[in-house]
Amino acid sequence: MTNLSQHFSPGMARFIDRLIVIKSWMLVIGCLIMAGTFFFVVVFRYGFGADLFAYEEWLLIICFWLYFAGSAMGTHDGTHVNADLLTYVIKDPHMAHLRSIIVGSIELIVALALVYWSTLMLIDEIESYPRWRTTIALRIPFFVPRLAMLVGFGLMAFYSLLHLIVLFRCKPTLDSKSASNS
Repeated sequence: MTNLSQHFSPGMARFIDRLIVIKSWMLVIGCLIMAGTFFFVVVFRYGFGADLFAYEEWLLIICFWLYFAGSAMGTHDGTHVNADLLTYVIKDPHMAHLRSIIVGSIELIVALALVYWSTLMLIDEIESYPRWRTTIALRIPFFVPRLAMLVGFGLMAFYSLLHLIVLFRCKPTLDSKSASNS
């Protein structure tokens, strides 16, 4: 299922669609910043014989945000990597639907555990203020990439919950593959 919003009320659908638009723009802008940075690294290094100061530090932060925004998008679209071979074996639509509910429930439980651990990690980081751990050169607090983890895992849990709600609302279909992607 690639469009979760069609299964919910108009208000919830707008919220889901806005989250997707925000993440899409984050991904586009982050990728452009990364490409531009690498361009300037090459220009500085080979054109001027200089080095772009501490670019690895801000790129690492951007990579964290991109990775977790992309993970949330994958969860929303149902395109995240999995090793579920049962979709090819189970032909009965009711069993395929039940399998989808079980897999979705496990996915939600794991995502909620990761949200909990990310929250603990952020709380630990906040409690260490003003002696925050920071990057070496630019002194960017580790709080920034760790927040990306919490937001990403939170959105993954949110989308997993939405997929489960849709699975409970929908009846099994004749095509077991469409039931497994719900």
